[in-house]
Amino acid sequence: MVPVQELPNRLLIDGRAVLARYGYRHMEAMPDAGAVDWAALWDQLRGDFATHDHPTVPLLGALSGEAAAAARAYMVCGLDADLKLDRCEALHVRLFGEGIATDLVENYAVARDAYEDAVEAFGAAGARLTRLLFSH
Repeated sequence: MVPVQELPNRLLIDGRAVLARYGYRHMEAMPDAGAVDWAALWDQLRGDFATHDHPTVPLLGALSGEAAAAARAYMVCGLDADLKLDRCEALHVRLFGEGIATDLVENYAVARDAYEDAVEAFGAAGARLTRLLFSH
């Protein structure tokens, strides 16, 4: 893994540590499906779906076919968001290092929009998964 270049903003640096508790990982590129331990990643994330009425969320191998596919889609969305966050941060570092230039600002804005779209897709995938996990 390539070390993440630190941003000059402590809030963003600390935010990365918070996100790591929820599965965030720095990536240079989206890992291929065979390189991801889906069961371990799901084990880290499944607690996010626990509720008062449903305090236990099944392991990945215990999910029905549709719910398992939705869980995997949710995790893929999360990995995609992580990758796009890393792209935003890299461009942010360039802005601090190279100065505010129109092309850098535009590239950052595009990357930031892509990240925000990925976060929304992650949320939508989580909502779909929640419906599948607890609909009887």
